[in-house]
Amino acid sequence: MKKDPVAQRSLFDKYYLRTYRIAMRYLGNHHDTEDVLSMAYTRIFRRIQQLEYRGEGSLLKWVTTIVIHEALRFLENKKQVIFQEDESLLMKSAALPAPIDVLDLEEVARVLDDMPKGYRTVFNLFAIEGYSHKEIADMLQISENTSKSQLSKARNYMIQKLKNTMPCHNGK
Repeated sequence: MKKDPVAQRSLFDKYYLRTYRIAMRYLGNHHDTEDVLSMAYTRIFRRIQQLEYRGEGSLLKWVTTIVIHEALRFLENKKQVIFQEDESLLMKSAALPAPIDVLDLEEVARVLDDMPKGYRTVFNLFAIEGYSHKEIADMLQISENTSKSQLSKARNYMIQKLKNTMPCHNGK
């Protein structure tokens, strides 16, 4: 596939929308996302022979991993992510008022897009991609406690913003 433009186009077409959404979750804007996808697919096509097929889904996992790492590199190079450790947050967490029957997914996505990049990066890696705090710490070159506090801040941010948009609460 390395030099097969038809195969490359097929792979790109198959995974573009999914990888666009993944990169957008980290970067928050279309232009940066397109830049990252350009770099990611260049890397994918250059390294396709390094893929170890381990069953169904291994290609998607490999492509996704490359896109995530490119997004993280981009953020690191732009110095757009600032991580601050706050151990006091590890012990407390805001709670959504109960009961919540329905969360508007578009509203959740909007809140995630508006979230500070440090919070959003750790939230995506932990809650959506399933990485452990140790893995996140290694990827982002931060401590595990910083990863945990960023996740706590992200959760609290999300809860506060969603509370403010819920019709029965209106910021109360």
